Amino acid sequence: GTPQIIGTVAVEEGTRLLGEAGLGRLRAKSTALTSYLIGLADEWLAPHGFALASPRADDRRGGHVSFRHPEAFRISQALIREKVIGDYRTPGRLRLGPAPITTSFADVWDAVDKIRQIAADKSYVDLPAEPSVVT
Repeated sequence: GTPQIIGTVAVEEGTRLLGEAGLGRLRAKSTALTSYLIGLADEWLAPHGFALASPRADDRRGGHVSFRHPEAFRISQALIREKVIGDYRTPGRLRLGPAPITTSFADVWDAVDKIRQIAADKSYVDLPAEPSVVT
């Protein structure tokens, strides 16, 4: 069918902005954001049982960072409740992917701080321990 004009215009503008920013600058900011995320996690999340599951080396890591935690699923659901959208991956991985064109360093700070708060006060315990199974 024919694509909707509004959606097409939005894609065109988004593509223009990405092209203007340039892949090199986007990768540089992505690397800086994920390095910052890992540094905060080392300090704030490791004491709560989180372990880095992504490569630590910048040249081996993409734009996502994954952490191992036995309660990763419930913590990911508690994050969504707090308006922080991460991603759960089995087995026991919480993944965050700061988008370099829209994510600020303050956003990363706030997200890791939310994870720290959720882990510290265990505000995830009221959530289901396992993802639902769709049949």
